[in-house]
Amino acid sequence: MISAIPIFQNHREAIFVRRPNRFLIVARDGDDELDCHCPNPGRLAELLVPGARLILERRDQKVKVPKAAKTVGSAENPVSIKNPKTAWTVVAVFYWGSVVPLFSARANDIARELLLAYIIPNLHDIRAEFAVGGSRFDFLATEANGQKHLVEVKACSLVQGETALFPDAPSERATRHLEELAVLSRQGYRCHVLFVVVHGSPSRFMPNPHTDPLFAATLARLALQLEVHAALVSCAADGMVSLVNPGIPVDLSPGILAAENRGSYLVVLELPQAFTITVGSLGAIDFKAGWYVYAGSAQKNLSQRLARHLRKIRKKTHWHLDWLTPHAGKLIALPIASWTNLECALATSQCELGGKAVDRFGSSDCGCGSHLYYYPHPPLADRLHENAISFPPFCADSFRHSAHNPVKYSTCRRTETFWSLSNFSTNCETVQAPMAMKRWQASQWNQ
Repeated sequence: MISAIPIFQNHREAIFVRRPNRFLIVARDGDDELDCHCPNPGRLAELLVPGARLILERRDQKVKVPKAAKTVGSAENPVSIKNPKTAWTVVAVFYWGSVVPLFSARANDIARELLLAYIIPNLHDIRAEFAVGGSRFDFLATEANGQKHLVEVKACSLVQGETALFPDAPSERATRHLEELAVLSRQGYRCHVLFVVVHGSPSRFMPNPHTDPLFAATLARLALQLEVHAALVSCAADGMVSLVNPGIPVDLSPGILAAENRGSYLVVLELPQAFTITVGSLGAIDFKAGWYVYAGSAQKNLSQRLARHLRKIRKKTHWHLDWLTPHAGKLIALPIASWTNLECALATSQCELGGKAVDRFGSSDCGCGSHLYYYPHPPLADRLHENAISFPPFCADSFRHSAHNPVKYSTCRRTETFWSLSNFSTNCETVQAPMAMKRWQASQWNQ
């Protein structure tokens, strides 16, 4: 059995500068500023921070010939040569001493060469990009006895502590694949979802209820119809990937929590200039230009609460934050799905991180001095500070298990897990609020 495969070439290394959009990264190598293609549409917030070291692969030049051409390069049928918009692709990033591959599509190569034989022991034949029922799946694998397996592969780059989480950004496509696989499972196919974790040392995999509650809830709901796997691989700087663990334990209990649409949250906002604002009973408050972090909670309708906070107009002033958001430039929400109210602990952590409290703001119903903290610089701009906010040590939450939780993929015990905030997003969709999801997707921004 193959022990390692190459998935990219290290042609050049550079430093991350910024990410103007999902598919473009600006990097710097010495005096050269390079526009690079980003092959991963996820948020990658904990990976792509200013100063992060990147691995670049030179992009191939594309040669296109008209379909009707009979003589390539003839005067009647000239060859059409189209250069890609960028000369480089960012294929990996260095993260706390590890190499994290970013080319999510190449997870299929890893699955085919290193993993399919583990999840389907009697594997006889593999067909890639198999179309059935109006959809296309990564693999159709057939056993020697004729049993057919459909396999959908997902690359997982978000690892916090001992927990791997997918996705790091909402994915309607991934949720749709789950529903389609469940239908096909009733037609005789054995259907698999394979999560390829590409770095770290996680002891478990969980669906991410913070960035995509709909996906988490759907995966838990359909678990008895699907076979869910998670595997860990390791990547070297030369692009060689090796298998570390073909069977990470999978816990789907976060899907139950995601369906309840409750938890705590942080709202991060930027004031582009100083303002004096009258905030309800607090009176006039002088706000400096800079960044503010607000801690709150919603024991029901979490997604609707965040959608309201992110809406700058067309709302009555009710919470203290409502007076501040109309003046904000950038505005983003960091949801934390949790059965425990973490609002006050989140606020206290901001003080410990160096934030300056705005007295009594947002804390009229508790004993805290404030739930709003000021930072002169973007609090998520450097990796150390981002990790401190994104992975607070007090966010351990005990997941409840019920008869609806599939024992098939879980040890069915109370699990203490640290939940990630690094996949912060304005698009935290839920089953209960699909329109909120649409609004949040429209307002997403990259820091």
